[in-house]
Amino acid sequence: MSFGVRVFDTVLNKRNIRDTVSRNASSYWKEFCLASCWSFSYERIHSISDLQFFLSKAIKEDVLIFSGHGNVDGWHMTNGEVFTPSAIEQCKINKLNFGKTLIFSSCLLGNSEEICNSYKELFGARNIFAYRHEMEDRFCFLNESILLTLMQDKKRFSKKSFESFQKKTGFMKNLNQAYVRMHPMVMY
Repeated sequence: MSFGVRVFDTVLNKRNIRDTVSRNASSYWKEFCLASCWSFSYERIHSISDLQFFLSKAIKEDVLIFSGHGNVDGWHMTNGEVFTPSAIEQCKINKLNFGKTLIFSSCLLGNSEEICNSYKELFGARNIFAYRHEMEDRFCFLNESILLTLMQDKKRFSKKSFESFQKKTGFMKNLNQAYVRMHPMVMY
């Protein structure tokens, strides 16, 4: 079974908004995918029009990781635009990109069931994973690496599979933030 990851990396450094290079999830994922014998590619996304351009093309990878800042209002772009339900309506996605797994590697987006379900519908996604808490990149990489490794070995990754993942990685929930009661990642 072939397996692949495409990263859509947006840069938004709260301290220096002009910084367009320091946030770079693609560096981590390139090495991880290479070590895992998975295919890998990435795109730097700065605006919704950038995202629309890349999504209009056929993407061969199984998993799309959207790395950047997020909130309950959506996924935030470098230029300040937010990928919201209204932006979703204007987005044309190549039909060959339906049925993929999406990971929003960004803070708080998992708290908005409405937005996550809108993304799921727009992409015709198999699964969507997002975080309910503020997350440091290193803990996103840790959670997502374990999750993807488990997904690679299963033809069907179900809600029950995800609950097992949450249970087995539950001990990590307080590494990122103290006093967290629930696993930071949710599945839609």
